[in-house]
Amino acid sequence: MIKHIVMWKLKEENKAENAKKIKVLLEGLNGVVPSLRSAFVGIGMETEVGAFDAVLISEFDDAAGLAAYKIHPEHVKISEFVKTVRVSRSVCDYII
Repeated sequence: MIKHIVMWKLKEENKAENAKKIKVLLEGLNGVVPSLRSAFVGIGMETEVGAFDAVLISEFDDAAGLAAYKIHPEHVKISEFVKTVRVSRSVCDYII
């Protein structure tokens, strides 16, 4: 199984609203993208300076499933939105 973790720092403008929208959109891919086993988005608590604002934790059976997710049209639409509201992004994929 592959874990795909993505963390974002969001632009200050509408940060809380955009974090909630990202959560709804990405969690809405559960049951839509065939290779996606699960997706959960946590919204940061802003307890530390420099902390990330949102994190995606998702699971796939294998690397091919993750690759299919990345190009799925519904994911691509969401990714395009996130690019407009983020300052930075970090990702970690690993096998469990």
